[in-house]
Formats: sequence, structure tokens, C-alpha cells
Amino acid sequence: MKKTLSLLAFLLCQIINSQTFSTNLTPVGWEHNILFNSVTRYTVTQEGPAINLPGLFDGSMNPYYMAGVTPSTPKVILIEGLSGYHTQAGAWVGWTTRYLPASRFKIEGYDTYNGVNVWRVIADYSDVDYGNYNFSVKIPVGGVYSKLKFTFYNGQGGNVGLSELFFIHPEATSPYSGLLTQSATNWQNYGTNLFYNLGNVGIGINAPQNKLDVNGTVHAKEVKVDVTGWPDYVFKNNYNLPTLEEVEKHITEKGHLENIPSEDEVIKNGISLGEMNAKLLQKIEELTLYMIDVNKKVNMLQVNNDRLIEENKMFVKKIEDLEKK
Repeated sequence: MKKTLSLLAFLLCQIINSQTFSTNLTPVGWEHNILFNSVTRYTVTQEGPAINLPGLFDGSMNPYYMAGVTPSTPKVILIEGLSGYHTQAGAWVGWTTRYLPASRFKIEGYDTYNGVNVWRVIADYSDVDYGNYNFSVKIPVGGVYSKLKFTFYNGQGGNVGLSELFFIHPEATSPYSGLLTQSATNWQNYGTNLFYNLGNVGIGINAPQNKLDVNGTVHAKEVKVDVTGWPDYVFKNNYNLPTLEEVEKHITEKGHLENIPSEDEVIKNGISLGEMNAKLLQKIEELTLYMIDVNKKVNMLQVNNDRLIEENKMFVKKIEDLEKK
């Protein structure tokens, strides 16, 4: 009995001692792969023989194959726009496949830490054969890597298989952050900022046609609208200010001011705040010019009226003088 208990205790110690408990200083596993759903979270491009890009970042580990991969026609997969987190405590990059592993490849990372902005070689098997079905390596130089480039030069007879690309970065993500939900795939945190990097957002509407569609009231202290132009051209000497007769004619024929949308158009299409404010300002500036012109004419009439009054006084005085004589 004692021998049995001793054996069990020995085996338990061996099991416990064989475990590697995950910390942010060790590879914590696939759940911290920040490349999950890269094709929707970042910018992913490929050169050379085509492969199913979404399948390399979905966590399914399904194998995909490329034919015709050679040193003269390598396969290049570039991932841009990665989160700007420092790899000071450790991060690991690599690939895995079920069949046809790459025998020659190179992995590079673009380091932006402290503005260095250089491509660093993370792993280079471009001149020596690699013979395993998966590859991982710790980032050799701590930095902030905004891009990763995987280049595959050769496999078995030019055929290369890939199941998943990964960048295990414990400090840059929470477990499975790119796989939990569709919204988690497309919403991203950058410091205290939250942004949506794919498609449109609808609030109270299930088929938004713009980046943000709201079926309801938007309450804000201030709304700032970017515009592409402003109608100060009305005050330039070469501006063709329509006459009031032309304005009256357009209103009579069209039922609204020129360059201002009609009621039917507004009901159908709505209005753009920036564009509409510019159009309204144009009309205000035109009205200002009309008022300035009217004021000049009124002043001229006043001057003429004052002159006529003086002339009339002089004429009356002459008559009075004649009557006295």
C-alpha cells in the first residue's frame, strides 16, 4: 500500500512539474493570437500564387494549398495596421500547416517603436531548409510592430500548405478577441478610442446605407461638419449676382429659390448639413448684396431729395423777393 501511495505521489509530482503555467512572459497559446480575422480587422494583401486569406486567420486550422511557389515567384502575405502595443514582455510569430510545409521562408516585422520605422527580420530560412509542420519564434527585438510580412519561397515540388498564421501577443489582446462575435471582429480599441472598421452602423435601422444611420433624434452639444467649400465667392467682383427680376421669375416657375432643393427633394433625400448651410449662406450673402445696393439707392435718393428741398427753398425765397418788389 505504501509503495502504491509513493508511486502515485511521484507521478503527481511529475505531472505538476511538467506543466508550464501561462504568464505574459511565456507563449500563452492560440487564444492570444492577435491575427484572428485579420482580413476584417486589419489590411491584408497577398502576392504570388493565390490562397484563401480568410481561412488563414479564422482559428479553424484547416489546410489550404498553393501551387507554383518558387524563389522566383514567392508567396508574400502582408498584414498592415496591427495594434501599436510594445512586445517588451514577449510575443511569438509563426505559421502552421497540416501538409506540405514550406521548406524556405522568411518572416519580417515593421518596428515603429520610438519612430525607428524599420523592417526587422524575425526569422530567415530563405537559404536553409526547414523541415517541420509548424514554426514559431519569439520576437528577437522588442518593439512596436505595425506590420508583418510572411514570404514563402518553396515547398514540396513548389506546393506549399498553410493552416494558420499567428502573432501571439499576450499584452496586445484578450483571449479570442477576434473570434468571439462579429462585432468583436470589427470593433477595435485603440487606447481610449473605439472605432468600427468595416461596413455601416445602423441605430434603429437594420440596413444602413451610410457609415452611421440613425432612425431617431440625435442629441448633442455640438455638431461639427467638414465642408469642401464656402460661398464667399459671392462677394467677388466676377460673381454673377442674379437680378431680383430673375429671382422672382425662378420662384414663379419653380416654386423655390434657385440652387435650393425643393420640398419634394428634401422629403425624398433629406439634406446634407454642410452643403445646406453653405447654400443658405450663399442666399444670405446675396441678400446682403441686394440690401447694400438698395441702401446705396436710398442714400442717393436722400441726397437728391435734400438737394431738391434746398432748391425749392431758394425758389420760394426768390418768389417772395419778387412779391416784395
